[in-house]
Amino acid sequence: MTGDTPRVISASPEEFSRRAYDCKNIQAALEALHQDGFVVLKSVVDIEHVDAINKHMTIEADDIIQNNKKPFNHRVKSNILQAPPLTDPQYLHNDVFFNPFVIQLMNIYLGANPIWNFVTGNNALPRTEGLRQPVHKDVIFNHPNCPFYVIANIPLCPFNKTTGSTEFWLGSHAHTTGADQIPVDEKSELANATLVLGDPSADIKPEVLEARRQIRPPVQPICEKGDICLRDLRTWHAGMPNESDHYRIMLALGYQAQWYPNHTLRAKLPLSQGNFFMKHGSLPVEVRADLLSDESDFGKLNDTFSFKYSVE
Repeated sequence: MTGDTPRVISASPEEFSRRAYDCKNIQAALEALHQDGFVVLKSVVDIEHVDAINKHMTIEADDIIQNNKKPFNHRVKSNILQAPPLTDPQYLHNDVFFNPFVIQLMNIYLGANPIWNFVTGNNALPRTEGLRQPVHKDVIFNHPNCPFYVIANIPLCPFNKTTGSTEFWLGSHAHTTGADQIPVDEKSELANATLVLGDPSADIKPEVLEARRQIRPPVQPICEKGDICLRDLRTWHAGMPNESDHYRIMLALGYQAQWYPNHTLRAKLPLSQGNFFMKHGSLPVEVRADLLSDESDFGKLNDTFSFKYSVE
Protein backbone atom coordinates (compact mmCIF):
# COMPACT_ATOMS: atom_id res chain seq x y z
CA MET A 1 0.00 0.00 0.00
CA THR A 2 1.40 3.43 -0.94
CA GLY A 3 0.47 6.81 0.42
CA ASP A 4 -1.04 5.32 3.55
CA THR A 5 -1.78 7.89 6.26
CA PRO A 6 -3.80 7.92 9.47
CA ARG A 7 -7.29 9.31 9.26
CA VAL A 8 -7.85 12.82 10.63
CA ILE A 9 -11.04 14.14 12.21
CA SER A 10 -11.58 17.90 11.99
CA ALA A 11 -14.37 19.48 14.00
CA SER A 12 -16.58 22.14 12.46
CA PRO A 13 -17.17 25.47 14.25
CA GLU A 14 -20.58 24.16 15.32
CA GLU A 15 -19.01 21.01 16.76
CA PHE A 16 -16.43 23.06 18.66
CA SER A 17 -19.24 25.16 20.07
CA ARG A 18 -21.12 22.04 21.24
CA ARG A 19 -17.89 20.29 22.30
CA ALA A 20 -19.11 17.19 20.48
CA TYR A 21 -18.77 15.62 17.01
CA ASP A 22 -21.78 15.14 14.79
CA CYS A 23 -22.80 11.79 13.31
CA LYS A 24 -20.55 12.07 10.25
CA ASN A 25 -17.39 12.65 12.27
CA ILE A 26 -18.37 10.04 14.85
CA GLN A 27 -18.71 7.49 12.08
CA ALA A 28 -15.37 8.51 10.54
CA ALA A 29 -13.57 8.26 13.89
CA LEU A 30 -15.10 4.86 14.68
CA GLU A 31 -14.23 3.51 11.24
CA ALA A 32 -10.64 4.63 11.79
CA LEU A 33 -10.41 3.03 15.23
CA HIS A 34 -12.01 -0.24 14.14
CA GLN A 35 -10.12 -0.52 10.85
CA ASP A 36 -6.79 1.19 11.65
CA GLY A 37 -6.59 1.13 15.46
CA PHE A 38 -5.56 4.79 15.28
CA VAL A 39 -7.05 8.20 14.54
CA VAL A 40 -5.98 11.85 14.84
CA LEU A 41 -8.34 14.41 16.35
CA LYS A 42 -7.32 17.74 14.86
CA SER A 43 -6.88 20.95 16.90
CA VAL A 44 -8.87 19.94 19.99
CA VAL A 45 -6.46 21.28 22.66
CA ASP A 46 -5.55 24.91 23.35
CA ILE A 47 -1.97 25.40 22.12
CA GLU A 48 -1.19 27.71 25.06
CA HIS A 49 -1.96 24.82 27.41
CA VAL A 50 0.30 22.53 25.40
CA ASP A 51 3.17 25.04 25.34
CA ALA A 52 3.04 25.63 29.09
CA ILE A 53 3.16 21.91 29.88
CA ASN A 54 5.95 21.36 27.35
CA LYS A 55 8.06 24.14 28.88
CA HIS A 56 7.71 22.63 32.35
CA MET A 57 8.44 19.07 31.19
CA THR A 58 11.46 20.17 29.14
CA ILE A 59 13.12 21.65 32.24
CA GLU A 60 12.21 18.51 34.18
CA ALA A 61 13.61 16.27 31.42
CA ASP A 62 17.00 17.98 31.64
CA ASP A 63 17.17 17.03 35.31
CA ILE A 64 16.00 13.46 34.66
CA ILE A 65 18.62 12.82 31.99
CA GLN A 66 21.51 14.59 33.74
CA ASN A 67 20.90 12.66 36.93
CA ASN A 68 19.94 9.33 35.35
CA LYS A 69 16.59 9.21 37.18
CA LYS A 70 14.67 7.06 34.71
CA PRO A 71 15.22 3.74 32.90
CA PHE A 72 15.04 3.76 29.12
CA ASN A 73 12.03 2.25 27.34
CA HIS A 74 12.46 -1.11 25.62
CA ARG A 75 16.20 -1.28 26.27
CA VAL A 76 16.91 1.56 23.81
CA LYS A 77 18.66 4.72 25.04
CA SER A 78 16.44 7.10 23.14
CA ASN A 79 13.17 7.22 25.02
CA ILE A 80 11.87 7.55 28.59
CA LEU A 81 8.52 7.68 30.34
CA GLN A 82 7.78 11.12 31.76
CA ALA A 83 4.47 11.97 33.40
CA PRO A 84 2.88 15.44 33.12
CA PRO A 85 2.87 17.87 36.06
CA LEU A 86 -0.07 17.01 38.30
CA THR A 87 0.27 19.08 41.48
CA ASP A 88 0.26 22.60 40.04
CA PRO A 89 -3.20 23.82 38.92
CA GLN A 90 -1.72 26.08 36.24
CA TYR A 91 -1.08 22.93 34.18
CA LEU A 92 -4.44 21.27 34.78
CA HIS A 93 -6.89 21.90 31.94
CA ASN A 94 -10.03 20.02 30.97
CA ASP A 95 -9.14 20.06 27.27
CA VAL A 96 -5.98 18.12 28.17
CA PHE A 97 -7.13 15.71 30.89
CA PHE A 98 -10.86 15.52 30.11
CA ASN A 99 -11.15 16.40 26.47
CA PRO A 100 -14.83 16.28 25.47
CA PHE A 101 -14.16 14.94 21.96
CA VAL A 102 -12.00 12.13 23.33
CA ILE A 103 -14.49 11.16 25.99
CA GLN A 104 -17.39 11.30 23.52
CA LEU A 105 -15.62 8.80 21.26
CA MET A 106 -14.50 6.58 24.14
CA ASN A 107 -18.11 6.27 25.32
CA ILE A 108 -18.99 4.88 21.90
CA TYR A 109 -15.91 2.79 21.05
CA LEU A 110 -15.40 1.27 24.51
CA GLY A 111 -18.93 1.55 25.87
CA ALA A 112 -20.69 3.84 28.33
CA ASN A 113 -18.76 5.58 31.10
CA PRO A 114 -15.21 4.44 30.27
CA ILE A 115 -12.63 4.37 33.04
CA TRP A 116 -9.70 6.78 33.08
CA ASN A 117 -7.05 5.04 35.17
CA PHE A 118 -3.69 5.74 33.52
CA VAL A 119 -1.54 8.84 33.06
CA THR A 120 2.06 9.14 31.93
CA GLY A 121 4.04 10.59 29.06
CA ASN A 122 6.65 9.57 26.53
CA ASN A 123 9.78 11.55 25.71
CA ALA A 124 11.84 10.84 22.58
CA LEU A 125 15.25 12.27 23.44
CA PRO A 126 16.99 14.66 21.04
CA ARG A 127 19.81 13.74 18.66
CA THR A 128 19.16 9.99 18.81
CA GLU A 129 19.74 9.20 15.12
CA GLY A 130 19.71 5.48 14.40
CA LEU A 131 18.09 4.47 17.69
CA ARG A 132 14.62 2.96 17.48
CA GLN A 133 12.52 0.66 19.60
CA PRO A 134 11.53 -2.83 18.48
CA VAL A 135 7.99 -3.03 17.14
CA HIS A 136 5.77 -3.99 20.06
CA LYS A 137 2.40 -3.88 21.76
CA ASP A 138 1.89 -2.34 25.19
CA VAL A 139 0.50 -5.64 26.45
CA ILE A 140 2.44 -8.60 27.86
CA PHE A 141 -0.45 -11.03 28.18
CA ASN A 142 -3.06 -12.73 26.01
CA HIS A 143 -5.36 -9.77 25.48
CA PRO A 144 -9.00 -9.73 24.32
CA ASN A 145 -9.54 -9.66 20.57
CA CYS A 146 -11.89 -6.70 20.75
CA PRO A 147 -11.65 -3.09 21.93
CA PHE A 148 -10.94 -2.96 25.66
CA TYR A 149 -8.42 -0.15 26.16
CA VAL A 150 -7.38 3.01 24.32
CA ILE A 151 -4.45 5.39 24.79
CA ALA A 152 -4.90 9.09 24.04
CA ASN A 153 -1.57 10.67 23.10
CA ILE A 154 -1.25 14.45 23.25
CA PRO A 155 1.81 15.77 21.34
CA LEU A 156 3.44 18.77 23.01
CA CYS A 157 5.38 19.72 19.87
CA PRO A 158 5.18 19.06 16.12
CA PHE A 159 5.11 15.31 15.53
CA ASN A 160 6.98 14.21 12.37
CA LYS A 161 9.85 12.03 11.17
CA THR A 162 12.49 14.57 12.20
CA THR A 163 11.19 14.88 15.75
CA GLY A 164 10.65 11.15 16.19
CA SER A 165 6.99 10.62 15.45
CA THR A 166 6.03 7.16 16.70
CA GLU A 167 5.82 4.44 14.07
CA PHE A 168 2.35 2.89 13.91
CA TRP A 169 1.26 -0.25 12.08
CA LEU A 170 -2.25 0.71 11.05
CA GLY A 171 -4.76 -2.11 11.17
CA SER A 172 -2.43 -4.42 13.07
CA HIS A 173 -4.80 -4.49 16.03
CA ALA A 174 -7.69 -6.06 14.13
CA HIS A 175 -6.48 -9.67 14.02
CA THR A 176 -3.47 -9.74 16.35
CA THR A 177 -3.23 -12.11 19.32
CA GLY A 178 -0.62 -12.90 21.95
CA ALA A 179 0.70 -15.57 19.59
CA ASP A 180 2.18 -12.77 17.44
CA GLN A 181 4.53 -11.78 20.28
CA ILE A 182 7.88 -13.30 21.23
CA PRO A 183 7.38 -15.48 24.34
CA VAL A 184 9.08 -14.37 27.55
CA ASP A 185 12.21 -16.38 28.38
CA GLU A 186 14.97 -16.13 30.99
CA LYS A 187 16.72 -13.36 29.02
CA SER A 188 13.64 -11.14 28.55
CA GLU A 189 13.55 -7.76 30.28
CA LEU A 190 11.25 -4.76 30.19
CA ALA A 191 11.45 -1.65 32.35
CA ASN A 192 8.53 -1.01 34.73
CA ALA A 193 6.97 -4.42 34.04
CA THR A 194 6.76 -7.87 35.62
CA LEU A 195 7.31 -10.55 32.98
CA VAL A 196 5.95 -14.09 33.30
CA LEU A 197 7.92 -16.94 31.74
CA GLY A 198 6.10 -18.23 28.64
CA ASP A 199 3.67 -15.30 28.42
CA PRO A 200 3.83 -12.93 25.44
CA SER A 201 6.58 -10.32 25.66
CA ALA A 202 5.88 -6.91 24.20
CA ASP A 203 7.88 -7.47 21.00
CA ILE A 204 6.35 -8.78 17.79
CA LYS A 205 7.90 -11.89 16.21
CA PRO A 206 10.12 -10.97 13.21
CA GLU A 207 8.34 -13.33 10.81
CA VAL A 208 4.93 -11.95 11.81
CA LEU A 209 6.24 -8.43 11.37
CA GLU A 210 7.53 -9.07 7.88
CA ALA A 211 4.32 -10.78 6.82
CA ARG A 212 2.35 -7.75 7.99
CA ARG A 213 4.75 -5.39 6.21
CA GLN A 214 3.78 -6.98 2.89
CA ILE A 215 0.13 -6.21 3.59
CA ARG A 216 0.38 -2.75 5.12
CA PRO A 217 3.74 -1.13 5.94
CA PRO A 218 4.06 1.15 8.98
CA VAL A 219 3.64 4.93 8.97
CA GLN A 220 4.91 7.86 11.00
CA PRO A 221 2.00 10.29 11.34
CA ILE A 222 2.40 14.04 11.11
CA CYS A 223 0.59 15.81 13.94
CA GLU A 224 0.69 19.33 15.33
CA LYS A 225 0.36 20.91 18.73
CA GLY A 226 -3.32 20.85 19.68
CA ASP A 227 -3.97 17.43 18.14
CA ILE A 228 -4.79 14.23 20.04
CA CYS A 229 -4.03 10.74 18.72
CA LEU A 230 -6.20 7.81 19.81
CA ARG A 231 -4.62 4.34 19.68
CA ASP A 232 -6.24 1.00 20.39
CA LEU A 233 -3.89 -0.66 22.88
CA ARG A 234 -3.50 -3.69 20.59
CA THR A 235 -1.97 -1.63 17.76
CA TRP A 236 1.68 -2.35 16.99
CA HIS A 237 4.05 0.59 17.26
CA ALA A 238 7.66 1.62 17.91
CA GLY A 239 9.47 4.66 19.25
CA MET A 240 11.61 6.26 16.56
CA PRO A 241 14.80 8.37 16.50
CA ASN A 242 14.41 12.06 17.28
CA GLU A 243 16.87 13.85 15.01
CA SER A 244 15.96 17.32 16.27
CA ASP A 245 17.67 19.29 19.04
CA HIS A 246 14.59 19.29 21.27
CA TYR A 247 12.67 16.77 23.35
CA ARG A 248 9.66 15.21 21.63
CA ILE A 249 7.18 14.79 24.48
CA MET A 250 3.66 13.41 24.24
CA LEU A 251 1.27 12.80 27.12
CA ALA A 252 -0.53 9.49 27.47
CA LEU A 253 -3.96 9.02 29.06
CA GLY A 254 -5.55 5.58 29.25
CA TYR A 255 -9.25 4.63 28.95
CA GLN A 256 -10.60 1.21 29.89
CA ALA A 257 -13.94 -0.39 29.03
CA GLN A 258 -16.22 -0.95 32.01
CA TRP A 259 -16.62 -4.65 31.23
CA TYR A 260 -12.89 -5.34 31.19
CA PRO A 261 -11.86 -6.93 34.53
CA ASN A 262 -8.85 -4.90 35.57
CA HIS A 263 -9.81 -3.50 38.98
CA THR A 264 -6.34 -2.63 40.23
CA LEU A 265 -4.90 -0.19 37.68
CA ARG A 266 -5.25 3.30 39.14
CA ALA A 267 -3.76 6.66 38.25
CA LYS A 268 -1.75 8.21 41.08
CA LEU A 269 -2.92 11.80 41.60
CA PRO A 270 -2.30 14.55 44.17
CA LEU A 271 -4.89 14.96 46.90
CA SER A 272 -4.61 18.75 46.65
CA GLN A 273 -6.00 18.58 43.09
CA GLY A 274 -8.63 15.97 43.85
CA ASN A 275 -11.51 18.31 43.11
CA PHE A 276 -10.24 18.96 39.57
CA PHE A 277 -9.68 15.32 38.74
CA MET A 278 -12.75 13.86 40.45
CA LYS A 279 -15.06 16.40 38.79
CA HIS A 280 -13.73 15.04 35.46
CA GLY A 281 -14.97 18.06 33.54
CA SER A 282 -18.57 16.95 34.28
CA LEU A 283 -18.22 14.40 31.48
CA PRO A 284 -19.31 10.73 31.37
CA VAL A 285 -16.05 9.10 32.48
CA GLU A 286 -15.08 7.29 35.68
CA VAL A 287 -11.86 8.46 37.30
CA ARG A 288 -10.21 5.49 38.96
CA ALA A 289 -7.32 6.86 40.99
CA ASP A 290 -5.46 6.91 44.28
CA LEU A 291 -5.26 10.42 45.75
CA LEU A 292 -1.91 10.76 47.50
CA SER A 293 0.16 13.36 49.31
CA ASP A 294 1.58 16.10 47.10
CA GLU A 295 5.05 15.05 48.22
CA SER A 296 4.63 11.70 46.41
CA ASP A 297 6.81 11.01 43.38
CA PHE A 298 4.00 10.87 40.84
CA GLY A 299 6.35 10.48 37.91
CA LYS A 300 7.78 7.30 39.39
CA LEU A 301 4.48 5.98 40.76
CA ASN A 302 2.67 6.34 37.42
CA ASP A 303 5.53 4.56 35.63
CA THR A 304 4.47 1.27 37.24
CA PHE A 305 1.32 -0.15 35.69
CA SER A 306 -0.28 -3.26 34.23
CA PHE A 307 -3.12 -3.43 31.71
CA LYS A 308 -3.62 -7.14 32.40
CA TYR A 309 -6.97 -8.32 33.76
CA SER A 310 -6.81 -8.58 37.55
CA VAL A 311 -9.52 -11.25 37.79
CA GLU A 312 -9.22 -14.60 36.00
